[in-house]
Amino acid sequence: MKIFISGAEGALGQEMTRLLRSVKVKFLATDIKQLDITDFKETSKVVLDYQPDVILHFAAVSNVDTCEVEQDLALRVNALSSMGLAIIAKKIGAKMLYTSTNFVFDGNSEEPYSEYSKPNPISVYGKTKLLGERYVRDICERYYIVRISWLFGRNSKTYISKFVATEKKPGSIDVICDQFASLTYVEHLAEALLRVINSDNYGIFHIVNRGVASWLDFVLRAKKIMRFKTNVRAIKMEELNLPAKRPRFSPLASNNYEFLFSCEMKSWEEALNDFIKSIIQKS
Repeated sequence: MKIFISGAEGALGQEMTRLLRSVKVKFLATDIKQLDITDFKETSKVVLDYQPDVILHFAAVSNVDTCEVEQDLALRVNALSSMGLAIIAKKIGAKMLYTSTNFVFDGNSEEPYSEYSKPNPISVYGKTKLLGERYVRDICERYYIVRISWLFGRNSKTYISKFVATEKKPGSIDVICDQFASLTYVEHLAEALLRVINSDNYGIFHIVNRGVASWLDFVLRAKKIMRFKTNVRAIKMEELNLPAKRPRFSPLASNNYEFLFSCEMKSWEEALNDFIKSIIQKS
């Protein structure tokens, strides 16, 4: 099996390449430095030359506020590049896996969203990722759309994930307390994605760690385990006055994945324990 990866320098891309090396699977890892996936002509040349069996499309503008301000960039990277890679995948008969997000939902549900819940994004980020989903679904013959939520782990750029991983922590930190979703440990996600692409179980999947939490829950549990002295202050989303709207309650249920692969995802608490162990081992 040969795999082409976009967005290889992101947290998931780095974890996926590490995993693929360990199981001796060939791959071509690209990011913006190596290939601009919004350049369809150049992307076509690179992918057609490589002839992968699987395309892993991780590249995205994932900063929700950046998407709100730079809408054309969000459209080109999150949606149009997905259309381009889907066309290429169909041309060469490759499988395609596209990572999407819980932000395709509006957050008005009282239960975790299933793969069959109706999307209704409230931000440019969510709208462009949903458009990317539709391109992949409509064009590809063999596709996996994998929605994830609140990624954390090694190399994650999220504020809270970096805070937990850093050795010298600040005296205080503000953490949002009134937004709830699923958490996704990048190491567990990469292992799940490898299982998915080795199968012919095509369609839409939610792959997240079990349970519902706020980032405040996450930090307070990390503080209890790691015993750092940082003062944690709970704040509400409205205090930050951010450009983009966020869904208030958008956890995902990993129903399709757990049923088709007979594999239950770990809870976010167990995932956090695994993350903290990896931090301790590295230090």
